[in-house]
Amino acid sequence: MPLLLLALVTTLTATAYANADEQTFPVRLSRNEHLLLEKLVCGIPFGVGVAEIDARAFSAQADKANYADVKCRPHAQLKTQPLYYVAQCGRDGKQWSCGAAEVETIVPLQARKLIVRPGTVPPQRATEAIQTISTYGYFQAKSLDAALQSTCTMGMGDTADLVEISCRRWSITVSFWCPQKSPQSPCPRVIYMGER
Repeated sequence: MPLLLLALVTTLTATAYANADEQTFPVRLSRNEHLLLEKLVCGIPFGVGVAEIDARAFSAQADKANYADVKCRPHAQLKTQPLYYVAQCGRDGKQWSCGAAEVETIVPLQARKLIVRPGTVPPQRATEAIQTISTYGYFQAKSLDAALQSTCTMGMGDTADLVEISCRRWSITVSFWCPQKSPQSPCPRVIYMGER
């Protein structure tokens, strides 16, 4: 019995240390850093202000952020939901650099809201596809509702009828090519769903 207890404690301790390595800690940006990130992500490219900046550090004792998630103010609306840009910025020493901004929106589902980045899919089509497939229930005994968790990113393949949706650990492929439209064969069709 003591060996089992020792093994359990060792496993729990190792898990706690692994999770601690993955944690980040909030850091307050200086006014100049805040203005710089607002200008880089929102102001210069899109002419809008910043809505929020979530600056994080890898150490609880850090006084400077390692990276920041920047969310711009909405620039448009789609079905009463805001369309806005988001980007992630990183600090290398004193220098900040930001990745390309992406459009993000909120997609209302039956019981909750889902944050979606449409990518190469037109936002209207992305919203409609997510709302439609969320009502299907299951695909090959896997819950679509469980797979559709914020934040989802989307992209189109070489043909406009195939759309890839990635949500946390799940990948879903949707086809807009529907040779038989009926209640038994809804469109768009989920043709693949897998956990990564």
